Amino acid sequence: MAALLVAVSLLPAQTKIMSHRGYYAHPGSFENTLTSLAGAQKLGVEGIELDVHLTADDSLVILHGPKIAGSSYSDVQKLDYATVKSCVLPNGDRVPSLREYFTQAKKTPALMLFLELKAHPTPERETLLAEKVLALCDEMNMYDQITFISFSEHLCDEIVRLHEGALVAPISSKKLFSTAELQKRGYSGVSYNYNTIINNLYLLDEAHEAGLQTVLWPVNSYDLAEIAMRHKVDYVSTDQPQAMQNLMGAIRELQWKQSKKLICFDLDGTLTQHRTSMTPESKAVLDTLRQRYEVIMVGGGNCRRIYKQMNEYPITILGNYGMEESHVIDGEFKMVREDKAAVDRKAFDKKLSALRKKYGYTSYKGESAEYHESGMVTFGLLGTKSDQADKLAFDPDKVRRRAMLSDVEEAFGDCNVFIGGTTSFDITPAGYNKYDAVMRYAAEHGYTRDQILFVGDDFTPGGNDSQIRLGGMDYIRIDDYTRVGEKLRFMY
Repeated sequence: MAALLVAVSLLPAQTKIMSHRGYYAHPGSFENTLTSLAGAQKLGVEGIELDVHLTADDSLVILHGPKIAGSSYSDVQKLDYATVKSCVLPNGDRVPSLREYFTQAKKTPALMLFLELKAHPTPERETLLAEKVLALCDEMNMYDQITFISFSEHLCDEIVRLHEGALVAPISSKKLFSTAELQKRGYSGVSYNYNTIINNLYLLDEAHEAGLQTVLWPVNSYDLAEIAMRHKVDYVSTDQPQAMQNLMGAIRELQWKQSKKLICFDLDGTLTQHRTSMTPESKAVLDTLRQRYEVIMVGGGNCRRIYKQMNEYPITILGNYGMEESHVIDGEFKMVREDKAAVDRKAFDKKLSALRKKYGYTSYKGESAEYHESGMVTFGLLGTKSDQADKLAFDPDKVRRRAMLSDVEEAFGDCNVFIGGTTSFDITPAGYNKYDAVMRYAAEHGYTRDQILFVGDDFTPGGNDSQIRLGGMDYIRIDDYTRVGEKLRFMY
């Protein structure tokens, strides 16, 4: 059994759900299979745990093990890869390789993989396991989606040694780790069996306060879910993810209605279709919420565009990822802040041209990029004058832009890069993103982070709402803007 912990770069305020060995608690599935992974992806959990072994001929396979269910083999680590792959599991699946698992997992980049490195007979075999896993992570660019976990402290230490910056957490069913030890050893957090920590819950609080991540496992009951949420545990590992989603969702809704005071909205994809006017239904949602909370808009576009797109709805707007701020005072739209940053257009154009050439986007309408007055740059792959219909059809699942994201980030390493709109990347000066924009506003108006709720549509890595998730702010994801009222009715 494994337990888990989210990456140190993520500081989620709300406890999230990890599906232990995938979602296998339904007909036709089995633990640690591609079927159980696909089930967890469809269910929409935030994390999944998987177990990796090294075969006798040094291949990486996913199995809790060591016995292979449905076969006579008692130790997967003593078998060669071909023999392992010949085995048929109880649901008809075969034991997946780690490469196969990564390939499927990459289809949902927001899903965090908590990769348990299983203990092996010798330190040398464990080191080889660590080396091979890291090599595959390098090849497939998986680090943003993985936290490495293990009951073997030797394996944890080897990952820290072999890959600087890797997110590593020991799993414990016996030992209690002090915050100082975790930090000294370069770990990003710790994962506890609830029996180990239940009489020492202060250690969860101390780790959280120190910025370390905590996980509790196994969590399959109301009492443990409530304890985890009360102590701000980052992930609960559960064998019943669907039931836990419903249970924790109900608890969270009650807590949020009592504690939230500021609700922040993204616009495109959340309240409206891209670059289309706000509907009467979305306006009614805002009208209702404003009777109980302060409500503001936080967008990638500039304030004036957002204001017009909202049909001049009287609301505070933080535009261009916080570089601008507007209010409506006595019925009149007014800009109250306009930060500006210098942009070297020649250098930008050169980098954009190289990216277009590499990915084949050399034909476009209008200009290659929009240079905003604030200093934000929008790099539209179809150009600044492309047709709306072409934009909507270009990259609806953002797969094309996700394939480019790391190269765009590398080209503009001193800036923030977000996947924006339907065809573009938004490039902002360092320090400007939606999380920092909201927290700046909150500090100026007397709100704490726990009093804020963000409503957006793209919290995945590189998404324009992603910094909200990374910063640890509570959020609700909207997957259909026409149903935003249904998602938020519990807050009325």
